Amino acid sequence: MSNDAKRRANVLPFTFTLIGGLLFYRSGWAATEPPSLLSENENETIVNFNPRFLHGRGIDVSRFSEGNPILPGKQKVTVLVNGERRGKMTVLFSLRPGKKSAEACFSLRQLRQIGIRIADKPAEKTDSCRVISEWVSWGKSRYDSGEFELNLQVPQLYVKKMPRGYVDPGLWDAGETVGFLDYSGNVFSIYNGGNSAMRGNTYTGNLGMMAGININQWRLRKRINASWNSRGSSSTQNLNGYAAHDITALKSELILGENNTSGDIFDSYGLRGVFLQSDDRMLPDSLRSYSPVLRGVAETNARVTVRQRGMTIYETVVPPGPFELSNIGTMGYGGDLEMVVTESDGRVRRTNIPYSAPPLLLHEGVSYFAFSAGQLKEELVRNHPAVVQGSYRYGLSDRLTLFGGMQIGEKYQSIAAGSALNTPLGGVSFGISHARSTLNDDQLYTGNSYQLNFTKYLGSTDTNLLLGAYRYSSSGYYSFRDASIARNNRSTDGQYIIDFRQRDRLSVTLSQQLSDNMSLYLTGNQYNYWGNRSSSRQYSVTFNQRLRHFSYGVTASRTLNDQYKSEKSVLLFVNIPIGNGVINRKPVFNSLYTSLNHDSGGNTQLQTLVNGSQGEQNEWNYGLGGTLNHYPESRANNSVTGNLSYQAGFGRLAATASADNHSTRQLSFSADGSLVAHKGGITLGPAVGDAPFAIVDAREANGAKLLNGYGSRIDRNGYAIMPSLTPYRENTISVSAKGLPLNVDLMENEKVVVPRAGAVIPVEVQTISGNPMILTLRDEKGQLLPIGTDLQNAKGISQGIIGQGGQAFIRGWQPETQSLFAVVNGQKMQCRARTSPDKRRASATRQTQILQLEVICLRN
Repeated sequence: MSNDAKRRANVLPFTFTLIGGLLFYRSGWAATEPPSLLSENENETIVNFNPRFLHGRGIDVSRFSEGNPILPGKQKVTVLVNGERRGKMTVLFSLRPGKKSAEACFSLRQLRQIGIRIADKPAEKTDSCRVISEWVSWGKSRYDSGEFELNLQVPQLYVKKMPRGYVDPGLWDAGETVGFLDYSGNVFSIYNGGNSAMRGNTYTGNLGMMAGININQWRLRKRINASWNSRGSSSTQNLNGYAAHDITALKSELILGENNTSGDIFDSYGLRGVFLQSDDRMLPDSLRSYSPVLRGVAETNARVTVRQRGMTIYETVVPPGPFELSNIGTMGYGGDLEMVVTESDGRVRRTNIPYSAPPLLLHEGVSYFAFSAGQLKEELVRNHPAVVQGSYRYGLSDRLTLFGGMQIGEKYQSIAAGSALNTPLGGVSFGISHARSTLNDDQLYTGNSYQLNFTKYLGSTDTNLLLGAYRYSSSGYYSFRDASIARNNRSTDGQYIIDFRQRDRLSVTLSQQLSDNMSLYLTGNQYNYWGNRSSSRQYSVTFNQRLRHFSYGVTASRTLNDQYKSEKSVLLFVNIPIGNGVINRKPVFNSLYTSLNHDSGGNTQLQTLVNGSQGEQNEWNYGLGGTLNHYPESRANNSVTGNLSYQAGFGRLAATASADNHSTRQLSFSADGSLVAHKGGITLGPAVGDAPFAIVDAREANGAKLLNGYGSRIDRNGYAIMPSLTPYRENTISVSAKGLPLNVDLMENEKVVVPRAGAVIPVEVQTISGNPMILTLRDEKGQLLPIGTDLQNAKGISQGIIGQGGQAFIRGWQPETQSLFAVVNGQKMQCRARTSPDKRRASATRQTQILQLEVICLRN
């Protein structure tokens, strides 16, 4: 809500409270009943205040006879239907003839948005704004101006029952035509000043970019990743490029170009061709799946690289301590992820994260399909075999889902079927795939693959998640990707050079809440392979407890890689909030993190970090730390580290640095952001990725911040970028008026948008400019005008309400050219300024641009 609107809203509760302690009367002393706020109830009783109980100058209280009056105009309110919250929206309050308080009116689009059915109204009314009783018989509205809540009372017949998170498809917005470039880059440098053969400076660099164009509801995207190093080598990976368009009727997405198959039934792989598949983001929240979140611990200023099927899909630099990566942009719903943590001292840790489709259970009547046709796009395959693939799932009931699929490719055929059950023991899905492959030796290979998934929530023990997945493939089974790789991995004698096929895989994840402040996490993964590759295993268990003044945790892990090398480690960490007792200012540092790590090789590390943030939205983040390392067979390596990042309106900048007692120095710089070309010009902003984002147009509000935590700020051209909107959901975009000059205010500071996938939504925020004024208003006899008198412009739009001492606050009135009217007892009085222009300018200078005017109002 704008500053002016807040001032006007605050006058009403004060005025009503002043009078509310007095008696009401109809023709005597007492009121028959309290004033009703049901503004559409035509039979409500009219009550009046007895002015004899109010002392002082004349006070106009007639407008309070029907409750707390509502001013005409648009207001941002929370809408409830029969007491159930349906979201926020901007509602127009209009003043009907014979009424003293404005009433909420709605368009058909707004009623659909909040789930009210209108089936018996003629088409000519659909675009008009009408009160609820004109749309629905027996409809009523009640507005709480203190809480900004509008409660609609509607017969249940007209209320549409909606699942949690449902948004009417008619509200999905495809946005406007734009072009943009999203980037994320870093340079990581290490200088070794010791006497070893590694002496000297080395560096690596990485730049990921995505170019996008939105036009006529089509989204064109191209992603590339480039890397280079001090040895002179460089590489560029074309991750994918495609054109996409969502299809509302099918709740699906059409993609032309390079993408990845769905991975829900068959293994996911890259394909260049055509894709048509269901988009679960169009479903209500309760029916949607999940995306992975990667967690780990960095011991130094480390570079974290995420790969999927051998391709780098994400890279960033993180400071020492625990980190969490989300929204990393995976390539399809299948294909395990590899997270590589490269420490500043050169140590490398690799972690495999199983990532497959969640259990295939669907709600009754919900279906999911995926179709793709094209050529395989795989780094390890020189040729590009063609393939057609289709899969389908359908929920027969909330307890049973059936699924199946088929693949037909070059020298390859596969069929799959299975079911998912919701049983008292948990959710179980079982599937079997049969494949026929012909390799380079012209021999036919046949085999089966079996997959079992299990999920369970144990309410009695508060086990939040138990997920187990097991898969076994016979020696003759090849997925389409495996068969294509195998045909490129044969030597001249017909033998495999290397066989990467998995024989079986087991993964388990357990999340256990032990109490309100204690939790336990367990993860385990095991992989076995056919051919000449050995097994690999990863296990970890983490215990966390949050106490009054600090929290701590213990993590134990074991890794057995495919070279039979076993690593065990135990990590103890403590996190202490600091600075909570500081008053009236932010502490320099707000947390202290200490960890002790010991592994099976006898290596021990003690690390201490302090972190802090500054700025209204914590735009500045920084940290300092020290590390003590003990190695049993080498000299101890001790280091100090520092990191600094700034989230600006044009993007994010970050730097890390460290130094150790071996004369090794590390330095890194990173930046990410976006450049957006639109009809208003070119705007720099935070990184947007492939998620929907908004272009906020708030001209004359230069410097105002968006309340999103990304540092976005209205630039000198009047635009800002709001990233990371959620597709097919209501998103609230808020602009802060803090820091605006006194002669500019926001008419509204919130807008609600519902973007389609990848859409770029224009959001116009109305501003008002002009000097703020404090008016002292009198009539022709010199008497102060009554409290509660409404001030209106020539169009009858309220500009403010007179308060105590005949004073009112308005903005932007030009007395020489604009009319102003005071409405007293239903009669308009024309007002004019008595202060000369020269005195007004002097008053503005003395009062920091706030004008103080003497105004006289005359009856017509």
